Amino acid sequence: MRLAGLAGLIIVVPLALAAAASGPAHAQSRGEQIQDYAVSIIIAADGSLEITERISYDFSFNQRHGIFRDIPEREHYDATYDRRYPITVRDVRADGLTAQVDISHEGSYLRLRIGDPDRTIDGLHTYTIRYLVEGGMRGFPEHDELSWDAIGLNWEVPIERASVQVSAPAGILYVTCFAGPAGSRMRCDEHGMAGATARFAQSGLAPLSGLTVVLALPRGTISPPPVPLLVERHTLARAFTADSTTIPLAAGLTVLGVGGVLGLAWARGRDRQFAGGVVDAAFGNADGAEQRAPLRRDRVPVEYVPPDGIRPGEMGTLLDERADMADVTATIVDLAVRGWLEIEEVSAASGKWRLGDYRLIKKSEGAAKSGGVERLQSYERRLYLALFTRGGDVRLSELKGSFASDLTKVQEELYRSMIAKRWYRARPDRVRLGWRIAGGVLTVLGLVATGVVAATTKFGLVPIALVLTGLALLLAATWMPARTARGRAISSRVLGFRRLFDEGAEDLRARFAEQQHIFSEYLPYAIAFGCVQKWARVFEGLSARELGSERWYRGRDTLSAGSMAYAMRDFDTAAGGNLGAGSPISVSSSDSGFSSGGGFSGGGGGGGGGGSW
Repeated sequence: MRLAGLAGLIIVVPLALAAAASGPAHAQSRGEQIQDYAVSIIIAADGSLEITERISYDFSFNQRHGIFRDIPEREHYDATYDRRYPITVRDVRADGLTAQVDISHEGSYLRLRIGDPDRTIDGLHTYTIRYLVEGGMRGFPEHDELSWDAIGLNWEVPIERASVQVSAPAGILYVTCFAGPAGSRMRCDEHGMAGATARFAQSGLAPLSGLTVVLALPRGTISPPPVPLLVERHTLARAFTADSTTIPLAAGLTVLGVGGVLGLAWARGRDRQFAGGVVDAAFGNADGAEQRAPLRRDRVPVEYVPPDGIRPGEMGTLLDERADMADVTATIVDLAVRGWLEIEEVSAASGKWRLGDYRLIKKSEGAAKSGGVERLQSYERRLYLALFTRGGDVRLSELKGSFASDLTKVQEELYRSMIAKRWYRARPDRVRLGWRIAGGVLTVLGLVATGVVAATTKFGLVPIALVLTGLALLLAATWMPARTARGRAISSRVLGFRRLFDEGAEDLRARFAEQQHIFSEYLPYAIAFGCVQKWARVFEGLSARELGSERWYRGRDTLSAGSMAYAMRDFDTAAGGNLGAGSPISVSSSDSGFSSGGGFSGGGGGGGGGGSW
């Protein structure tokens, strides 16, 4: 029994191994294929082609929904143009019945997906596709010609038998054909002609192999004479063509757009001023008549006291049209000089990235002198109360991150002050923002228009004018805020006061020698004007007591005017770093298929391929 079992094992195992080895080959033989692919082409007198394809497709045991057929609608013609083959699908059938078909455009192909997505099939099925193609004929001096990839190169399955019949409107002069993969010059198995009919046949086409048929008709058979239907290939260079049409259009629109922006800036962005001479412009006139201010200001005389008692934060905002951190810092120092608070240096700045720290100490001296906090201007009151919400003693570092919303409100109060005093028609920050939004929107619209136009035409340069106009608006937004005549007048006097800091150093000490605390009183203005170092040089050599700084600033060392200037620079940096943290501040298709270089498999029109899905 054991010997019999062993003998059986010796017999069975080799048989099983042989069956396993033969399995893949058997499975491959059961793969999908086209048993018969018959094509009928009827050439009309106008050169259009009526094509009927009868495809017997064997799915074998594979479960599929049907087949897809890709038919070329466009092919490369030369360096500039593509050749078009407009296609009209007339009828699609499966096993003699009207088939369900989905038609789409996939790149340069028209795709027919034939079958029911809710139903699968297997075995042998026959599909018939009938369609009309225009632009398929070619014209040559000696003849009219059809060179057509009747069986395309892109079929994913082998084709056992392929046949092509061509019917022409006149007697055919001669025929030829090519079979095999792309570029093959192998003649097909059978080709012949009789009168106005030609027949071609090929067997055993491998996947990605095709059959190209070529036939010649007498010159003039096709009327009008056949010419390729060409469309210019859309490239980046074509999209932005620079020629006698696009350049004048783009340049003209740019000039109009940018010129319009300059016109707006000229009309809307210029200050008003009181009509008359320099004195009228600075102090007003009797009748209140106004005019547009010139681009250049007349030189204004030096003023030795702040005009109309304007505070440093207001001066800084009035001159540069921005309520920035320097204006807030100047206001803090101004409040200190006026007795509302005291600044104490806690730690000096150390290293490149470390800020010094300062303690702000609330005092009642200023309130007593002025009659209470309510006497402060709105932006000063907002700042003062926000600094000391936690008590009468606060470090700048303790306000980091939490003061940003209060800082924004202080800046808004500064802008409101500009409007309340009728120095501006509208808040400068909002005017700039409005024009920037308009410029941004126009820039985006220009970019979108450029993309759309460039994608479909050669006029891509033209809408760039919109982009340039939008960018010009973005740039011009800085100059759009305009002062009223009153604002222009007071700003002229403020510029005169600023001349004291820029040009009055020689006689300043003598003029104000009797005023002991002039350095401290005017230091906040120097901060707002950005000229603290220049201001300090005038008073170099005076003590802290003589400078008047010991009443409101406590440093680790006795401070001179020069060291006080550096202290203010560090304080300004620390204030900005802590108070402002988080503030939103192929070959040519014109070759004949009969020429020495023009005939090969895949060298004609038509073609494509397909597979199952």
